[in-house]
Amino acid sequence: MCDLESEWQENERLNLQLTPTTSNYNARVYHASRGRRNDGPHMRPQSNAAGGDNRRDRATRRGQDRREDNKKFINVLSKKVGRIIGKGGSKIRDLEYESQAKIKIGDSSGEETVVTLFGTDEAITKVENLINELLRDRKPPVKETIDNSNSSVRSTEFFKLNDAGVEVIDWEKLNAHYDQFQQNRWNSLPSIIKDFYKEDPAVANMSHADVTRWRLANHDIQIKRTFDDKPDLRPIPNPVLTFEQAFANYPEILDEIYKQEFQKPSPIQSQAWPVLLRGDDLIGIAQTGTGKTLAFLLPALIHIDGQTIPRDQREGPTVLVMAPTRELAIQIDKEVSKYSYKGIKSVCLYGGGDRKEQINVVSKGVDIVIATPGRLNDLIVAGHLNIINFSYIVLDEADRMLDMGFEPQIRKSLFDVRPDRQTVMTSATWPPGVRRLAESYMKDPIQVNVGSLDLAAVHTVTQRLMFVEENDKDSILFDFLLNMDKDAKVIIFCGKKATAIHITTELCMKGIECQSLHGDRDQSDREMALSDMLDGTVNILVATDVASRGIDIKDLTHVINLDFPRHIEEYVHRVGRTGRAGKTGIALSFITRNDWCHAGDLIKILEEAHQEVPDELELMAQRFHAMKLRRGQEGGGRGRGGCSRGRRGRW
Repeated sequence: MCDLESEWQENERLNLQLTPTTSNYNARVYHASRGRRNDGPHMRPQSNAAGGDNRRDRATRRGQDRREDNKKFINVLSKKVGRIIGKGGSKIRDLEYESQAKIKIGDSSGEETVVTLFGTDEAITKVENLINELLRDRKPPVKETIDNSNSSVRSTEFFKLNDAGVEVIDWEKLNAHYDQFQQNRWNSLPSIIKDFYKEDPAVANMSHADVTRWRLANHDIQIKRTFDDKPDLRPIPNPVLTFEQAFANYPEILDEIYKQEFQKPSPIQSQAWPVLLRGDDLIGIAQTGTGKTLAFLLPALIHIDGQTIPRDQREGPTVLVMAPTRELAIQIDKEVSKYSYKGIKSVCLYGGGDRKEQINVVSKGVDIVIATPGRLNDLIVAGHLNIINFSYIVLDEADRMLDMGFEPQIRKSLFDVRPDRQTVMTSATWPPGVRRLAESYMKDPIQVNVGSLDLAAVHTVTQRLMFVEENDKDSILFDFLLNMDKDAKVIIFCGKKATAIHITTELCMKGIECQSLHGDRDQSDREMALSDMLDGTVNILVATDVASRGIDIKDLTHVINLDFPRHIEEYVHRVGRTGRAGKTGIALSFITRNDWCHAGDLIKILEEAHQEVPDELELMAQRFHAMKLRRGQEGGGRGRGGCSRGRRGRW
């Protein structure tokens, strides 16, 4: 133990010799490249005493290397250091990336903080200039306008005297000036070509009766103008029945479709392709697993290639696809990679991924950006993406993005979007929030509903219910997994991350191989979990609702709802993970007395899918309805009713 202590003291002495200044600010040093502090005195030495000499040699060599490094010290006002670091270290990472220098922030010593710059002379000069520009105080532009005595018209242009004779801002004039400024910006942009559709004669000659009959036979497709049907708008196009009818003029697209060995377009694709190829805005309402991604992707490829300005001369990417989760964004990116068309490139931007690498890919030039709202907003604010350059925008799974609270990020990211773009929105449901979003960003959209707007699960899934006590769930689940067919593939949905971790641990202790997918896992681990399921390394995935949408695992035979979801919409999306691409599947849901508030909605879903409705579920629904009436009559209290969580309720 004494040897270890002496060795630790020696290492500390060497570390102190490497300190950039003689002050005490070296106690904590911010390592921007690692995103954490190196609290030297709190670190413990390795227990392997035999390696002491080697460690001392390595420490000495590190000390020599550090002395030989080119570095420069600058003093920064402590109150401005935050400008260099940025939120979560984002700005310091950007500075290092742009300059190829290293930055280390010392502890504040009074009013000033010592900042150490490492790198070549050129890199140090560049990063110092960037920091100086960042720290420079700027006067508000409004003051400059007011104080400009040489231009009385300009200084008073946006001000007026109110009834009391006080000078106030004339918001009407200011807003009109801003609108004109934006219009001038948009007018300076290159025009967009959106119409690439040449209707096949067989499609054009379809009678109204033929079209109605086809739509009714294909999940009762409903198609209409979402908002007012203005008299000058073109008629809604007829559906295409084959791939050739849609893409006869794009043989390379057809070749890529043939490689995927699809037999015919899905209903949403048949009706969406003519709308999108013609340049109209589209709202696609359809359940998961119905081919929505390909419905907007292939027209996007044609849109990219068909613009007047060559791709290598454009100021940024052409297509933007926003998705609610990392997993869905990655899934879309994989779908894009399947179709090799005119060298079109894509990038997937999401939180948890390597931000520097993502920025690097964007800077080298891409045509399609697939992003989650948070990371997209981050890169737009940082100036790495300019939303005004996008001319084809997709909001995929819009209802899920709103459920997750992403509406502020969506609106902030799309604030500067050009008005003549083409916009696509997909959703599994049509709540008021999605309609509000459509009103904000879409122009005369055509809405395609595949099936009823009421919640409905895919009909290729057999839905089974098991009524259990909360404490019996684990044992019933383990018995099921131990006795299931060896070729079965299962997703087990849990209501909480803690439950998913618990189930995964128990399965591993029982020797059952599985993977887990939830918000507490690193992005690399989440990607590995999906990869293991896709390639068959494991056949069991324990997940929270991050996997309920956009995850396409082939040959998934079972979905098990260990915990019934808090929202009935998520039940539909969970069930939709199986029974995809025409195959069948089984959804098994554990129902406890605490889930009685969902009984009524669940009965409707089961009846719509022609599934058996257990008597126990009918009884639960009746008792829950009676409870709500009773509380309503009593007045006050929890009159709305609700599922009881974490306690024993009555059925």
